[in-house]
Amino acid sequence: MSASATVVDHVVLFKVKPETPADKTQAMLDGLRGLSVLDGVLQLTVAPALNLWPAQTSWAAGFTHALHGRYKDKASLDAYTISSAHVSVVENNVKPIIDGLLAVDWEASPSPPVEEDFGVLRIALLKLKEGLTEEDVTGILGTFNSYPSTFPSVVQVSAGPNFSPVRAQGFNYGYLAQFKSVKELEELTANPDHVALMESKVNPHVESFILVDALK
Repeated sequence: MSASATVVDHVVLFKVKPETPADKTQAMLDGLRGLSVLDGVLQLTVAPALNLWPAQTSWAAGFTHALHGRYKDKASLDAYTISSAHVSVVENNVKPIIDGLLAVDWEASPSPPVEEDFGVLRIALLKLKEGLTEEDVTGILGTFNSYPSTFPSVVQVSAGPNFSPVRAQGFNYGYLAQFKSVKELEELTANPDHVALMESKVNPHVESFILVDALK
């Protein structure tokens, strides 16, 4: 696969019920992680949420775990979704212990398509304001895609418009950044240049968002 290949990123946020026994939660994590061997799955990470913002809002409160999967193409994601292995995990290990979920899918061209040298993910799901111009949206995506060259702590980024609205609860864009460790993630979060870039190029165009950090 070439460095410019288009892949599909799939993000799911889960709300595990507070009363769920630890072994049931672990069975969900193990079951989902086991799906990484399915055809067309390039990468799969599922983990408890390390951080969640804005945690007290009606649209973000309660999410406890995040899944990120990367697939060769839309057909591979479709095959993964309907596979007997996936359906079994969802029915037996996921649905019985969750209060809800949110899922967003997008196409992107990260370079390289699979990056193994990372330890933590930052996932952002965005609901952009209505009436934005194509130039506005291109500027947002360009800002995200510039991060690896602007901030050395960022290993790789991926961003794009959601093409699966049914379970997205109105969130219409996804963003993913990979970092080697929590230290590099925290360095970016505190970097004044990052804060200024978000305040000037992204935040004015965003109606609402969910930001989740998760360990690989």
